[in-house]
Amino acid sequence: MKKEKLFSGILAVAGFLAISSLIISACHRFPVEFWVYGVVSSLLIVLNILILLAWVAFGEWGLWIFVFLSSVLTLIVSLGTNTNITTMANTTLNGSNNTGMAMTYRVSTLNINIQIFIFFAVGLFVTIFKNGMVSYVLSIGRQIDTLEEEKNALVAEHSSIKGTNDALKEKVIRYAALKDVTGKLSSTLSLDSVATIVIDSVSELVERVDVSNLFLVDDEAHELALKAARGKEGTVSVKSKKGDIFDIWVLKQRQPLLVSDTDKDFRFNIDLIPQELRRDFKSVIAAPLISQKKVIGILRVESREPGAYVSDDLRLLATISDLAATALENAKLYHRIEELAITDGLTGLYCNRYFKERLDEDISKTVRLKQPLSLLMFDIDGFKGYNDKYGHIAGDIVLKSVGGLVKGSLGAGDLAARYGGEEFVVILPGKGTADAQRLAEVIRKKIETEKFILRQVETHVTISIGCTTMPGTSTVSKDDLIKSADAALYEAKKSGGNRVCLS
Repeated sequence: MKKEKLFSGILAVAGFLAISSLIISACHRFPVEFWVYGVVSSLLIVLNILILLAWVAFGEWGLWIFVFLSSVLTLIVSLGTNTNITTMANTTLNGSNNTGMAMTYRVSTLNINIQIFIFFAVGLFVTIFKNGMVSYVLSIGRQIDTLEEEKNALVAEHSSIKGTNDALKEKVIRYAALKDVTGKLSSTLSLDSVATIVIDSVSELVERVDVSNLFLVDDEAHELALKAARGKEGTVSVKSKKGDIFDIWVLKQRQPLLVSDTDKDFRFNIDLIPQELRRDFKSVIAAPLISQKKVIGILRVESREPGAYVSDDLRLLATISDLAATALENAKLYHRIEELAITDGLTGLYCNRYFKERLDEDISKTVRLKQPLSLLMFDIDGFKGYNDKYGHIAGDIVLKSVGGLVKGSLGAGDLAARYGGEEFVVILPGKGTADAQRLAEVIRKKIETEKFILRQVETHVTISIGCTTMPGTSTVSKDDLIKSADAALYEAKKSGGNRVCLS
C-alpha cells in the first residue's frame, strides 16, 4: 500500500511539473488568443485531478503543500500570460481597435483568477469531505469484498451440493441394482443358479471388469474351488481352479482386498504363482463371503489395467458378497434338507422312494435314447446272524460301511439306494449286461475283502447280487424290472451266496 501511494505521488508531481512547463512555454512564445485560454482551463482542471492523487499518496499535509506549489506555479503562468497580453495591447494602441484588446486583457486575467479560485475550492472541498469520502469508498469496497466472498461461498456450496447430488444419484442407481440382485437371489434356491446370478451381477455393476470369479470353500478338502467365472464376452476358462496368492490372502485374513498394481504391491510376490496358472491382470479387488462367522467363498474381480478400481468399487463388491453369502448359505441348507428327504440317514445312499422316482425317469430316457439300462439288487449274506452275534449297533456299522463301499464304486450317472433292511439297489443307465456284471463283481470283491471290526473282533461280510438289463429297443415297466432283478438275487442266494447272477 505504501509503494502504491509513493508511486501515485511521484506521478502527480511529475505530471504537474510537465503540464506547468508546457503552459509557461506556450504563453511566452506564442501569441495569446482566446483558444489558448480554453487549453489553459482544461490543463488546470487536470491539475485538480493531480492534487487528488497527491492527497491519496501523501495525506492532508501533502495535499496542502501541493496546492500551495500549484498556486505559485499557476500565478507564474498567469503573469506570463498577462505580459504577453500587455505587449499586444501596446502594439495595437495606435490602431483603431483599442477597446477590443483591452477587453481581451480583462477577460484573460479574470479567467486565470477564476481557475485559481476553483483550484483552491476543490482542494478545500476534498480536505473537508475527505474522511466521509474515504469511509464511503471503503464501505463500498468492503461491500464489494463481502459480495465477492458470498459469491465464492455460494459457488463452492453449489459445487458441493452438485457433487453430493451426483453421488446420491449414483448411490440410488446402485441401490436399485442391488435391490434387483436381491430379488433375483431370493427367487431361487439352486446353488448353480445363485452362483450364476452373483457372477453376472458383479460383471454388470462393477466397472472395468475383465474377469470375475466366484470361489467356494470345499468343506471336505478345506480349500477353494472355482464355482463360476465370467469374462467380458461371457464364460471364461480359469486355470487356477483353487485360487492364487490373492484369494488365499483374502481367505486367511477374512477381509476385502484392493490391489492397484500387482507388480508394485509389496504384500504379494507375483513370481510365486506358477507360470502355467498366471493370467494377464494388474488390478484386483476381492471380498470374502462370510456366513455365521465362517468364510464360505471368495468373490473376485480383476482388470488388465493398473489402478482400475477404487475404494467405492471394493465397497460395492463387499456388499454383493454379503448378499451372495446369504443366498449361497440358503441354497446349501435347502440342498441338505432336500438330500435328507431323499437319502437314507444311516448309509448315506438314496432312499427307496427317490430310487423309484429316478428309475421311472431313467426308463423313459433309455427308451428315448435307445440305450440299455441295468439294475443291480443285492443284500448282505447272513445279516441276521451279525445282529444276533454282535448286536444291532454292529449291524448298523456293517450297513454303513457297505453303503460307503458301493457308493465309492459307482461312476457318473449311476445311482445307489437302500431298498430296505439289508437290501440295496443300483441303477446303471447306459450300461449293458456285460458292463453291469463287471461292476457287480467289482462291488462283490471289494466288500468280500474288506475287514470289519465288530466288538474288537475282525470279521468279513459277503453279498449276493442279482443283475437284470433292459434293452433300449423295448419298454419295460419299473415293477417288472425290479421283479427281474429280485429274481436274479434270489437265484444267487439260493446258489450259496457271495456271487452274481443274471436274470
